[in-house]
Amino acid sequence: MKRLIWSIFLGFGLLFQVHAQEETSLVKWMKLEDAMKAYEKQPKPIIIDFYTDWCGWCKRMMQTTYSNQGLAAYINQNFYPVKFDAEGKDTIEYLGKKYAPLGVGQRQTHALAAKLLQNKLMYPTTLFLNNFDKNKNEFALSMLAAGYLDEKKIEPMLVFSLENAFRNSSFDDFNDQFEKAFLDTSTERKLKDLKWQLPKAYFSKNEKRKKKTLVYIGTDWCNACKVMKRTSFIDDSSAAFIKEKFDLLDFNPENTDTVTYKGTTFTNPHNPQFPFHQLTLELTRKNFVLPTLVVLDEDMNIVDSVPYFVNATFMQDIVRYYGDDIFRKKSWKDYQEEKHKPR
Repeated sequence: MKRLIWSIFLGFGLLFQVHAQEETSLVKWMKLEDAMKAYEKQPKPIIIDFYTDWCGWCKRMMQTTYSNQGLAAYINQNFYPVKFDAEGKDTIEYLGKKYAPLGVGQRQTHALAAKLLQNKLMYPTTLFLNNFDKNKNEFALSMLAAGYLDEKKIEPMLVFSLENAFRNSSFDDFNDQFEKAFLDTSTERKLKDLKWQLPKAYFSKNEKRKKKTLVYIGTDWCNACKVMKRTSFIDDSSAAFIKEKFDLLDFNPENTDTVTYKGTTFTNPHNPQFPFHQLTLELTRKNFVLPTLVVLDEDMNIVDSVPYFVNATFMQDIVRYYGDDIFRKKSWKDYQEEKHKPR
């Protein structure tokens, strides 16, 4: 089941070639300062490989993980990859401050390496950065992964960083669901048991429903979408409740059907600037990202639109809040504070 993820990466024109054994890395490494300048012009996640000249596992990672043709192509296309010598001699400017080696002589740790590694000087270590906040002068995502990473270990980290799954989930939760999404043999049966419906037929009946509706908006090439659909909806903590309280709508924004929603007709005009169905903008309140979870009431009115990956725990909170009509008498903030109040 895990190999299903390779077909997802084909959506980007990529395929991870397992067991590639090139002698040198195929990743197009940059200097940190160049990556930061590129980020200012066109934001992409930054991945920093911290290494030393004497680190054998650092060389091993270059010869295996980063010599994998598909993996390297995926990183080159979607990230700014930085190779950082943790004992380098250059003075480097980062976020308005200059950093130099801590001392003189051989094997002196660079001050910036010590800062970014939080003084945990293990090599190799990989740092994933994304979503720079100018007001705080820091990245919202700053995730460290110490030690050698093979393709299986780094794969969910890349997806987590690139597809903004970090906004609603910890990496540990995402990684756990990532594994379940492609390894759990019961996944397909559980998904079918939820009885997904399609938008054209579902919205054609303009009537009051007996249940609220959860609209899952995702594509086949969005990895976080696939993980969310294959785990969060079928998790034991929520599956029975979802089935009881909600209709489920599977909305691929690339579909070409003409759909009538609330008396208005929506199409997919294949506009190069927005190659998705027009209804996605309506349902997401013009804040379209992948994936998105939309909650509709019994009259098909939009109650909420939740962007980005929703993990199983967050999904449980959402469906209880709306499924039990708590939202009609209590704010989300109050609901969360009460739910997590120490007893």
